[in-house]
Amino acid sequence: MKRVVINKSLVASEVQRYVGPIDLREETLNKLLQLSTIEKIKKHEVFLKPGDHSNYIGVVLKGMVQIYHYTDKKKMISDFFASEGCGFFDANSFVTGEPTQCFFEALEPTVVAMFDKEKFLAEAEKDPFIDYIYYKMIQYAIKSTNERLNSILHDTAEEKYENLEKRIPGLTARISSINIASYIGVTQETLCRIKSKQESIF
Repeated sequence: MKRVVINKSLVASEVQRYVGPIDLREETLNKLLQLSTIEKIKKHEVFLKPGDHSNYIGVVLKGMVQIYHYTDKKKMISDFFASEGCGFFDANSFVTGEPTQCFFEALEPTVVAMFDKEKFLAEAEKDPFIDYIYYKMIQYAIKSTNERLNSILHDTAEEKYENLEKRIPGLTARISSINIASYIGVTQETLCRIKSKQESIF
C-alpha cells in the first residue's frame, strides 16, 4: 500500500455515504482526517491476510475491495464486496483482537481511508460527535454482516445475485464471474444461467 494525499471533501462525502446523512462540521472533519490514513492499493494487491489483525475500519473512496476466505478444502468463498462509500472490516478480529482468517484484496486500483480502532476509541471518549460516527460505522458493519448471514441461510442463488446487484448497482459488471459465483455459492455454469435469466427479464 502507498500513502497518498486526497481532498478532504471526498473523505467527508464517502464517510457520509457509509454512516448515513450527518452534518460534518469543519472541526469534526479535520479530526476524522487526523484519525484516518489514506492508502492507495494496487489492483489485486492483498493488503490483509490470515494471521494479521483487522484493527481498523476501512472506507472505500475509489475502487473495489473483496473480503474472502478459503475452506478446509481450499475452496475460495467471497464474503463481502465494498465499493465507493462502503465500509469494511473483519468484525471478529476487530472486536476480539484475534488474528483474521480472511484475505482483503483490491479488485481494482483502490483508495481507502483507514480509521484506526485505538485512535478512534480514544477520540470518541472525548468527543460525543466522533463517538456517534464511530457507533454508526460499527452499526453499519454489523448490519451488513447479519444481512450476509441471513442471505446465506435463507436466499436462493438467484436472490443472492439480485441482492448483490441491488446493494452495489453495477457491481456484477465490475468483478469477475469467479468472484460472483464464489459469493452466491454456485458454479460458473450455474451463474451463467442465472445471468441469462436475469437478462431475459429485462
